[in-house]
Amino acid sequence: MIHYNVWFTLKPGVGEAEALGLVRAFIEELSAQGNLSRGIVLKNTGEPPKSRLLPYQAVFEFRDDDQMTAAFAGKRKEGIHAGPHGILIESVAEFRVEVFREV
Repeated sequence: MIHYNVWFTLKPGVGEAEALGLVRAFIEELSAQGNLSRGIVLKNTGEPPKSRLLPYQAVFEFRDDDQMTAAFAGKRKEGIHAGPHGILIESVAEFRVEVFREV
């Protein structure tokens, strides 16, 4: 499994429920296309200085490189500013991405 992790903050004035709903909609979109094994949205319970991580995390789990490649190819074809992903981009102030593989 490949775990694509996105930690992010929201822009001031952006509602948490609305923004996290967009993340869930994007996860559902990828899942419906067969381009995602599992996706979850998490909220960090630690605040600075206890935690250096951003407050929200979306985890996208892909079974292999082919599935992850298909997801990214589909998003490039559609356009990163289209659909729930595009609306979400406008809501995010900061993000960090890390990719992990199960060992």
